[in-house]
Amino acid sequence: MNSDRLAVQALWQELAARGLVQGQPAPAQARTPWAVRLLMGLAGWLGAVFFLVFLLGSVFVAARDNGAAIAFCGAAMIALAAVLYRRRAGGTALEQFALAISLSGQGLLVYGAGAIYDGSRLLESAAFWGSLALLQAVLYALVPNRLHRFLAALGVWTGVALALHLAMMPGLHHAWQSLSFALGWLAPLALTLLTGFVLAEARLCAAGLYGWIEAAADATLLFALGAAVFVTGIGQPYALLFDADTGRHTGAYWVAGALCGAVLAAFVLAESGRLRLRPAVRLAALLGAILFSALLAGAPAVVAAALALGLALRRGSLPWLGLAIAALGGGFIWYYSALHWTLLIKSATLAGAGLAVLALRMGLTRRDGAGRQA
Repeated sequence: MNSDRLAVQALWQELAARGLVQGQPAPAQARTPWAVRLLMGLAGWLGAVFFLVFLLGSVFVAARDNGAAIAFCGAAMIALAAVLYRRRAGGTALEQFALAISLSGQGLLVYGAGAIYDGSRLLESAAFWGSLALLQAVLYALVPNRLHRFLAALGVWTGVALALHLAMMPGLHHAWQSLSFALGWLAPLALTLLTGFVLAEARLCAAGLYGWIEAAADATLLFALGAAVFVTGIGQPYALLFDADTGRHTGAYWVAGALCGAVLAAFVLAESGRLRLRPAVRLAALLGAILFSALLAGAPAVVAAALALGLALRRGSLPWLGLAIAALGGGFIWYYSALHWTLLIKSATLAGAGLAVLALRMGLTRRDGAGRQA
């Protein structure tokens, strides 16, 4: 602990000498041990369970057939959670209590809306999922808690994905089994937003917006990698289960792989410019990224994970790095076990991508060694 404090003071003095900061560093706050925070969080959820059992039992007994009353109760619970978050004063137990109240209130609100309208028809409506995404976006802006914002951002992406899917394929008989078509477009979009966030991270910090956006960036990374993994192994699940020939012709993975490869190439080009690499090295890195993406265009999870790995290294974020490595391994395994590729094609693709990466590394290392000798 003392070594960390000394390192922070030394860094602050160096920045002050360069004229980048002024004044004295903020005093370090003692962090509660994780075991204490875990017990306090469990206590908060336990208290929330007893509160919800009493409240929900009363509501459902009195108004189980009144959808408007249930929806109003859910909205009141969300408002109560927002007030608790505003007045939490850093209490772990109260934060977890508020989180449980908020999630339960959202569930009651959706249940009440389904009771007012036809529940099955409501779930098949793009407007419903779009409204749910809008609600999550409002909660993200109103509730300042980081975990709540992370879950709200995931809710936004989920609502947008389902709304886009239903809007793209209205009246499809097996609608939920073809979700990969919408995810094939949203995964590259999410990666594009993440790349912009990483490249503009310093400007966001200077503008005071970093803390507001960081939770959304974490949720966007999780959604993007999950969507890419889903699209990689599943072209159209229903067709793959009952009609493999039809499933083999579904091409959502091609769209996702090509777009993810374009984002990867753009990131490599931007990083090469930031690092001021020589033009020959920039060209080699760009061609290597394009070749890698082209070989693995049918496995967007691998391309997305490679991009996430680069973004994690650019940020120096261990959580992002761990998630990228897990997605890379999962993407390879999921691609290799996919049913809409032959074993020969998968083996040749993976071997070709590996040889391309090794050749690129050898070329860059040799060029770098020649430059140092010169």
